[in-house]
Amino acid sequence: MSSVSTPISERAARTALATFRAPADVHMSIAAVGAVETWQRLAAQHTSGPIAEYQPEAELRTAQLTAEFVLPGEDHWPGGLAALQEDCPLGLWVRGTGDLRQLSENAVAVTGGRAASQVGTACAADVGRELVAAGRTVVSMLSHGIDTAVQQTARASGSPTLAVLPCGLDNCHPHNQAELMMAVPHRGGAAVSAYRPGTPAGRNSLAYSAQLLAALANALVLIEPSADTMTVPLEAASAAAGIGCPVFHMTTTGPGYELSRRGKTRRLLRAIGARRTENAAALLDALH
Repeated sequence: MSSVSTPISERAARTALATFRAPADVHMSIAAVGAVETWQRLAAQHTSGPIAEYQPEAELRTAQLTAEFVLPGEDHWPGGLAALQEDCPLGLWVRGTGDLRQLSENAVAVTGGRAASQVGTACAADVGRELVAAGRTVVSMLSHGIDTAVQQTARASGSPTLAVLPCGLDNCHPHNQAELMMAVPHRGGAAVSAYRPGTPAGRNSLAYSAQLLAALANALVLIEPSADTMTVPLEAASAAAGIGCPVFHMTTTGPGYELSRRGKTRRLLRAIGARRTENAAALLDALH
């Protein structure tokens, strides 16, 4: 039976739209006629192919065996995502027992270079410990280096964290971080994604997840960002600055890491008004 003629729920319509369209592409239509009508109009334009064959309710039931799909306006929806405006996700896939809204209300994003120095990862661990002690939620991706260090520190303390994934929650990115990802939901935290189960990570999903990372936090901390400005940490920093979320750059003395040699990164940090801070204690003082 065609998905055009089959009645569907708001939740199923939003998951269907999110599968095939970016939020900004359907934002105006949803505001005007709602998600169900927007999907039906899109499906009516296709007589064959993936959209024509897609069955929203059946696909939703299958996907929710892996993760819950939370809608804007529901009790657990993070209020900070509204700052993304037309880029606000149509919904979020969530695995975990934690209250997503509560976790994000006092969250601080910590992210940085994958090839971090030992000094950099130690700094990230210090930041994680101080944030947890102050009652803050750590939110990050699961990249190697800085993100892993801060997640592992919070994990060791038993505190809940948020992890943003650029792929479906039946998988992990990077793939060898699955154990860390699975630990997040089991200690009162949550793993979140804008992408339905079965979706692989890619450049576009990484860039969009950087926006989510920024919007789920009240502040963003960069530690040893790379020289490539087209990386998730620096894209997240730019997104944070764009929505009024304060950005902090934690300076380190890690061997081989000299910001002075990273001209594009240095100029970007200056352009977005990133505030330099030397240690976790100074960061907490600035957050207060």
